[in-house]
Amino acid sequence: MANTLTGDADLFLPEFDDPPAEPGGLLDEWLRRAKDRGVREALAATLATIDEDGAPDARTVALRRLTGDGVEFGTSSDSRKGRQLAADPRAAVVLYWRELLQQLRVTGRVERLGEAESDDLFSRRTREAQAATLVSEQDAPLDDLDRLRDAARDVLAADGPIGRPERWYAYRVVPELIEFWHGSPDRLHRRLRYVRGDGGAWSVSRVQP
Repeated sequence: MANTLTGDADLFLPEFDDPPAEPGGLLDEWLRRAKDRGVREALAATLATIDEDGAPDARTVALRRLTGDGVEFGTSSDSRKGRQLAADPRAAVVLYWRELLQQLRVTGRVERLGEAESDDLFSRRTREAQAATLVSEQDAPLDDLDRLRDAARDVLAADGPIGRPERWYAYRVVPELIEFWHGSPDRLHRRLRYVRGDGGAWSVSRVQP
């Protein structure tokens, strides 16, 4: 039977035998390795939310920060996911790095960040992304793509910085669970799970695949 898993199954990962007490430093280490080893789009992640009927909904987003303090991304508050998070802040984030056979899973509650933090996050987007955000009413029906592109070109042609639309915010998933996964060809994958208690302290356990 063909091996359906690709990637580096032989990574030296001592944390699975001697896990640190908290996950923050390990997150930094895993992300740094992913970038150093050439993982493409290392901050592309699946964000899962809950819709108005209580059903799961998911999409790929570009994360802006990934630390032990939280997972940050930006979106319009009137987008589908923005409305879902306003109604039910529970969410899950999954990153899969095929090249390294590694997966990160974060679950928790999402908080909308303030104006200053949202301004900062928006200012670090590409100018093209800023223009698209300004002219697009995310998730609204599309009548004329050419007109939308013309509007974005007009924004790009103007002098000066592009301001953040009032509807666009930075969001942070505050972790309640963080799981580190490393795949194995024999399917006995390694998993390290951190759970935050009511007092904020982390507990860690190794779990079966």
